[in-house]
Amino acid sequence: MATARRSRVDPRLVIGIVLVAGSIAGVVGVVQSTAQTTTVYALGQAVAAGETITAEQLTAVEVSAATPTELYLTDASADSYIATRPIGAGELVPLTALGEADTSSAAVVVSIPGELPGGVGTGTTVEIWSAAAGERMGTYDAPQVIVAEAQVIRVIEQDDFVATAQVDVELRIPDGEIATVMSATSNGARLQLVPIHEPVQE
Repeated sequence: MATARRSRVDPRLVIGIVLVAGSIAGVVGVVQSTAQTTTVYALGQAVAAGETITAEQLTAVEVSAATPTELYLTDASADSYIATRPIGAGELVPLTALGEADTSSAAVVVSIPGELPGGVGTGTTVEIWSAAAGERMGTYDAPQVIVAEAQVIRVIEQDDFVATAQVDVELRIPDGEIATVMSATSNGARLQLVPIHEPVQE
């Protein structure tokens, strides 16, 4: 009586099949993971520290579910937020950059003769220097610092059809120093903004 021969499966073939199946499963898992998204919010325009952020300024952004959303703003239902540091346009809004309203400062528009120093823009921290008008017309006293730290909210765009030799800048200034700034501007003083730069870390 003939004995049936058992076919032997090459173990290398089995290992290969297992590896291919594992690879396919891994790819499917990655695709499914990246396909899952969640909503966070970014700013449509840059804001300075202390500036109010309203819901109208926020843009919903779909990000991968792997993004640590606990670090970013995911709820835009509140009426407004306060930026505790400058936030750039298009930047996802970190929760650490949001705070409660600060009533210790206010926005003031000042006119700066000539051009602004390089690097001065929305979010820049600046000193305000003032040179009081001298006794003779067209002369000025030595400049001095009247505000040690102010935040640039925005540089106001000029009308292209109106030639002007000054730049208007909206600044956030501590309440206790607003009177000094207003007095300087009303008395014809020349104001200048000097950006405060962080020291370079070696």
